[in-house]
Amino acid sequence: MLPGILKKLHGDEMLRHGSVMFTASMVTHLLNYLYQVTMGRMLGPEEYGIFGALFAIFYMSSVVSQTIATSTTSFISSLKATGKSTGAFISGALRRSGMLGVAIGAGVLAGSGVLSRLLRVPLEDMRMLALILLLTFLLPVPWGVLRGMKRFIAVGTLNIISAGTKLGMGALLVWLGYGVTGALAGTALGLLLALLAGMVLISPHMKGSGGGFSFTSFYTYSLPVLVAMVCFSVPANLDVVLAKYFFSAKEAGLYTSASVLGKISFFFPSAIYAVMFPMIAEAHARGESTAGVLLRCLRYALVLSGGVVAFYWAFPGVVVAVFGSSYAPALPLVLPYSVTMLLFSVSAILLNYHLAIRNTRYVLLFSGFTLLEVILLLLFHATPLQMVQLMLGVNLALAACSLVYTLRVVHGQERA
Repeated sequence: MLPGILKKLHGDEMLRHGSVMFTASMVTHLLNYLYQVTMGRMLGPEEYGIFGALFAIFYMSSVVSQTIATSTTSFISSLKATGKSTGAFISGALRRSGMLGVAIGAGVLAGSGVLSRLLRVPLEDMRMLALILLLTFLLPVPWGVLRGMKRFIAVGTLNIISAGTKLGMGALLVWLGYGVTGALAGTALGLLLALLAGMVLISPHMKGSGGGFSFTSFYTYSLPVLVAMVCFSVPANLDVVLAKYFFSAKEAGLYTSASVLGKISFFFPSAIYAVMFPMIAEAHARGESTAGVLLRCLRYALVLSGGVVAFYWAFPGVVVAVFGSSYAPALPLVLPYSVTMLLFSVSAILLNYHLAIRNTRYVLLFSGFTLLEVILLLLFHATPLQMVQLMLGVNLALAACSLVYTLRVVHGQERA
């Protein structure tokens, strides 16, 4: 039986690389969720609500860094597929992302007072968030280069370094009495170590520049990718920020706990489309069919996300077991939230597929549903459960429309 499994892994590139990324992702997600759970237990519902809101801002604000990483992966995959040098591109991308990181970090630091009053959080926590954002903009180029080179063990290693340091140092600093600021400082240290390791790993690919690289096409491609990353990040994080704004500190903490557990069904398949993107990008650059890779990706992702949803259905009291008895009121939120994230993971896979084949028109469909969700959340937020149910409905419609649209695109490519 084992030889048959090994033979299948060797013959299926997605399964082989996906297994590596899935294993690394599971370790990373375990460390990340231990971090979230540890912070939830150590900080308590009130401070955890503050922490959750700031962390959601971090995720949403990092859409530009995600754009850089995604665009870097796309161009590295294309350069690799056509046998061109990558040195000039990597050097230019590092220089540009560094300057952008400094500008964004300084901007958030300058506006920290306003944001602190708006979200009712301590000023020192906002300043720590500014430092995290500065580091975030320096990391996407090494990460994107390694992903584009299909060096998935290296990509997984960077993620584990960041998550492990975040957990260890965050818990230590909170235990020492630094509260939310200490929890965020752990994240900053994790990003710093991953950045240093990433620079060492990509240094061989920076040799032999072979002339300059024109970034015009990079900017042209990155603009719709930026819109896509905003729309990708907002539905997965804005609800936590709105919960902190609309509800009491305790209710916001309860909502955050449900979102942390529910998002497992979204993060589980992330290893699959992390592998899918460079495979699709390379195949598309060579003019090869991409339908088989996409179908396998969707199949594997549904198995992973569906398993998480089934677990929550069978064991509805998981939020109490993980966070403690004080989080019992969050029980009705976990299952519908996890189903919402399963549907969103399908749309996320399709979004990555269209970006990999550089079909930016799909971004219009994706962004339209994102705008609809934001408007509805702003209008209808009587209870945490109402917010979750609203998100469930919007994401069901988005997944259905995305599947129909993608089917037409794939059929059109196959006929061509």
